Amino acid sequence: MGSNTRNSLIDTDLRRKIVERLKWDKRVSPADFDVIVRGCAVIVTGSCDTSFKKMAALELVSDFDGVWSIEDRIVVPSDYFRSDEELKKLISESIEEFVLIGGEHIEVSVEDGVVNLQGEVFRPRLKALAVGSAWELSGVQDVLNNILIIDRPRRAPSFQTIHRDV
Repeated sequence: MGSNTRNSLIDTDLRRKIVERLKWDKRVSPADFDVIVRGCAVIVTGSCDTSFKKMAALELVSDFDGVWSIEDRIVVPSDYFRSDEELKKLISESIEEFVLIGGEHIEVSVEDGVVNLQGEVFRPRLKALAVGSAWELSGVQDVLNNILIIDRPRRAPSFQTIHRDV
């Protein structure tokens, strides 16, 4: 394996690890940032609505072994705005990652930055994950949680008819 191929694999693996950590850290939204890895240098781009989120993202990246330098290209505009369509798309994509059991559904609508989640799920954790994924996006003003937790449909027991000769 050539050194370019090996370096490319190392860069790809480091990028995957950084993006995964951004995904699970509740201080930031991974939809706000993009990560480019070139050797031991990491470039973080994107925009978010607060300096706190920017600093949290840079802190996450700096904690990785193998990162020697970070180029900060994150913008925190004073008039940060996401359209309702963009918020709906990002939230819907996040919810699509959840494993929905047959019969579970969550619908997303957004108006003036207010997210309305409607649907039915069997697991309370899924309801919480959907609400959390909406709140973590920059630009969300409020989340209306209209997801109902319902009982899982029960399967009727199957009976076998036994015929006996008398």
